[in-house]
Amino acid sequence: MSYIKILAEQFALHTRLFNNVLEDVEDLLGDKRVTDHVNHLQWIAGHLTNARYNYTSMIGLNKTFPYKELYMDPTKPPPGNREIDGSLKYPSLTEISTLWNALAADFVDGVSKLSDAQVLTELPFGTPIGDKSMLGFFGFLSSHEVYHIGQMSLIRKYLGLPAMSYK
Repeated sequence: MSYIKILAEQFALHTRLFNNVLEDVEDLLGDKRVTDHVNHLQWIAGHLTNARYNYTSMIGLNKTFPYKELYMDPTKPPPGNREIDGSLKYPSLTEISTLWNALAADFVDGVSKLSDAQVLTELPFGTPIGDKSMLGFFGFLSSHEVYHIGQMSLIRKYLGLPAMSYK
């Protein structure tokens, strides 16, 4: 089995965990912050969804997240992430989840279909792990997703909800 297939399986798992971590979270709780120094669920969920949409061109999908401007700042150096802004209205968790799930199967399928030759292609940018290959990039993206899903699970507990399920 190629490494990219293992990463595709990780993205499939993250798809399920993303949905599980938001299960039974009412839209009214989406903008509740632990402190002013911690992002809320709407921002984190939107940030993750934007990231998946942002990299669809690498797997031949070329889809755009309709709320991209809330999460990206083109004047910043790559990756151009915009910090949370209390003056902005972010989409509801329901909207974000709908967009996440609309892309999920195609995203996982697109990643799984990358050939070994494709994933060894050097990209014009690196990752925080220093790997400039497409495989390294998707490995980093997988870490990024699970990191933020972990943050979301802590916020979920802070909101008084049961722990996220892995089922």
